[in-house]
Amino acid sequence: MDNAKELLHRSYDENLSPEEQKVLDLALQKDSGLQNEKVVLEQIRARLSGYQADFSSDFSNEIISKIYGFYQQDDFIKLFRAIALSGVAAILLILITIYFTDGSLGLDALYGLTGYSPNEELFSYLN
Repeated sequence: MDNAKELLHRSYDENLSPEEQKVLDLALQKDSGLQNEKVVLEQIRARLSGYQADFSSDFSNEIISKIYGFYQQDDFIKLFRAIALSGVAAILLILITIYFTDGSLGLDALYGLTGYSPNEELFSYLN
């Protein structure tokens, strides 16, 4: 059965040897499923025989613009990554500076209020 199906498919693309053609003819006489498949294949071939695959006149421009768009998007991601890493490095540098100057990373040290007492006007204004 599978051999006959393979022969049927090959018969549309190339010439079969006389022995293979006999095997295919006998299989087609005996198997109604194979006959149905041959009818379906012939219908498909008839429908596709007039089909012409054409590209639109703007096809190459569309492809080039899509490729260029991918490069632009890639450039944006690289630029964003560089800016984000610079920002993270700056924040870490500020935190390290605060830690070494004040000795801790408490909220008072982060706000810059370590030198003020709670009675001073600026300290009470910020809290």
